[in-house]
Amino acid sequence: MKLFYLIISFFTISTCALNAQELFVEGGKSITSFSFRDVFADELDNLRSTNHTYIDLGYRGKLFGEQVQFIGGLGLHTYGTIGSDNTQNTYFEWETTYASIYGGIDIRVIQANRFSFHVRATVAPEFLMQGTRVLNNEVLDIKGREDFDTPIIFLRGAASFEYRINSYMAAFLQYRYGQGTQLEKSASGGELTYFAQDFGLGLIFSIKEGASQ
Repeated sequence: MKLFYLIISFFTISTCALNAQELFVEGGKSITSFSFRDVFADELDNLRSTNHTYIDLGYRGKLFGEQVQFIGGLGLHTYGTIGSDNTQNTYFEWETTYASIYGGIDIRVIQANRFSFHVRATVAPEFLMQGTRVLNNEVLDIKGREDFDTPIIFLRGAASFEYRINSYMAAFLQYRYGQGTQLEKSASGGELTYFAQDFGLGLIFSIKEGASQ
């Protein structure tokens, strides 16, 4: 958590330096799963999705007028999956937490009084902060292990509804889907892919006169 607080401090300083028009905070639930292929391209079967949480802090500013805006920030995301192998009578579970630095665009598609509909696309390198694997009753720390040691690149697409509360604050509901892949294969030759569906709530704070209404 100390590292995350340092990241928040860096984010705050960077945001001020970039003179962003709006700051936002978002949190919510994620439905996540893994896909793992070994060096022989065989996929691990019987994996099921699990529910987790995430939090994002970011800024939004003009890119092409008022309609197309740049977004960027930091996030902390937890992913996981569970499964079993009845032939060997085993149960396994993974849970990982990643810190991310993301950037992308926010496009306002529809504006109707205080309501607006937006679509977003972002790309984010993510770095493993902590992780565990449970095999039956044995718990293993996987941080630093070769199959999880490589950073991942997460691509996300989102749709959100915003409501402008006043000239300084707005609230939004957002759904997004994303897929993350490792920057390179692990030393063992395995390929790890993450999938996540996020359902979030957020607040947007205008910090500059003339921000989007």
